[in-house]
Amino acid sequence: MADRRDEILESIPRGYRPWLHFAATAGSGAVMLAVAIVAIRDLRAVDLLVLPLMFVLSNAGEHFAHRTLLHRRIRPFQVLYDQHTPRHHAVYRYDDMAIRSWRELGLVLIPAFGVLTIVVATAPIAVLAGIVLSANAGWLVITETALYVVAYELTHLAYHLPESHPVGRLRAIRFLREHHRRHHHPKLMQRWNFNVTVPLWDVVVGTRISDAEFHARTGAPGATSHRAPTSAA
Repeated sequence: MADRRDEILESIPRGYRPWLHFAATAGSGAVMLAVAIVAIRDLRAVDLLVLPLMFVLSNAGEHFAHRTLLHRRIRPFQVLYDQHTPRHHAVYRYDDMAIRSWRELGLVLIPAFGVLTIVVATAPIAVLAGIVLSANAGWLVITETALYVVAYELTHLAYHLPESHPVGRLRAIRFLREHHRRHHHPKLMQRWNFNVTVPLWDVVVGTRISDAEFHARTGAPGATSHRAPTSAA
């Protein structure tokens, strides 16, 4: 596995800059959020109902995209699959989840193409909400999407930090990391735990693996704590 990890890391372009990548993904979400907030005028309480509705839709969309586009090679989204299943899952497994250098952000963060896909997929919903409900509703669709993209990037990165990292020691992160770690078990990744941010849709559609099922399928303890062999630097 060490050879495979080195091979994948060597395939990252020499000019790759992890913080530029982070700025292009989470930063894009922040820009979308700022534009939407500036555009909102005379906000009504009823308009805010768009936010929880969009959260559920975003969570379902995250689950669907992860289960399909990231685990099946579907045109024209092959780049998403190629980044995820044969690379991300090859390097990070249930017992070894932590990045060892910041350069590995190239294996953890969403490709810029993925962010563009999210924006394009959300735009018709925002337009429809603006026509049927109000202009503010349309902008709130954009706002929620932006927040969700940023939340996805931050939570996913948190799960792949060393467990000794201050963020990794947070109770909520430990709970959510265990959910994500189980997805990284080779025996489970095609069937279980597709949500990354919050496992809502995994619960709704029955793809959140229980402790008993996890133990039965892998022989591993239900919820254990593993420390990464090295720290990100």
